[in-house]
Amino acid sequence: MRYARGVQNPPAAGRVALVLAVAIAAVSVAGTLVRLAPGASPVALAFWRVLLAAAVTLPFARRMSRHDVMLTVLGGLFLALHFWAWFASLGLTSVMRSTLLVCLTPIWAGVMEGVILRQAPGPRFWGGIAVAVSGVALMTGGLGEGGWTGDALALLGGVLGAAYFTTGRLVRARVTIWTYAPYSCLATAFWLGILSLGRGSSLALDGPGWWVALGLAAGPQLLGHAGFNYAVGRLPAAIVASVILLEPVGAAIVAALVLGEVPGPREIAGAAVTIAGVAVAARR
Repeated sequence: MRYARGVQNPPAAGRVALVLAVAIAAVSVAGTLVRLAPGASPVALAFWRVLLAAAVTLPFARRMSRHDVMLTVLGGLFLALHFWAWFASLGLTSVMRSTLLVCLTPIWAGVMEGVILRQAPGPRFWGGIAVAVSGVALMTGGLGEGGWTGDALALLGGVLGAAYFTTGRLVRARVTIWTYAPYSCLATAFWLGILSLGRGSSLALDGPGWWVALGLAAGPQLLGHAGFNYAVGRLPAAIVASVILLEPVGAAIVAALVLGEVPGPREIAGAAVTIAGVAVAARR
């Protein structure tokens, strides 16, 4: 496998694969966890998720250059808006639909890397996009609960997630994961706090909300996002993001077991087409 410009030396493939496997398992429970605290503000959950994770990892951090700090703060803004859009979508559509749409991240990451790093995607990439879009159209053919609002928010979350991964790739080429992770979490918490103030919403949580925030910090953030950020320092962002396509499978299983959300035939067919299309688009 070729490694693109700005990517650290390739490590043992087995180690990266193990980290990504643990990360995808951890993030697969995020959607169901959020649904277990329906009274909690999505912004508050995201704020405490990243702040608790930052508190755990900050003692291991080292200093960064001003340029890398600015990029990390920008990436934190993208991640903060990603959390807001995705968490809000979970209250308007099913876990499977929301998770699948937000996991179109590899498409947007491939486009961003092509524009920013001048690594333009080839014909196979665009062919995969065409297949993926047809799958999304099939899956979201019915408005469902909440209409198109939940689907649109999840799609926006995927774009913002791609911007976060692409920015993180630029920083991780020079900064270790133990330094990048806590500063990224702190930057995200800062922007989420600003967003909360601007919307006039509270960051307070009730009993179930605190348990969900702790679960999000321990699993999806510390094991999930930290694992992806570890890999993005060694692989192109589009490749790392493509692994997240496994998240809808895990999320659908968890949601079916915990929430009783069993996907219908059209959602299953649309999901399969979308996953196949994005796999073709993101594969190098």
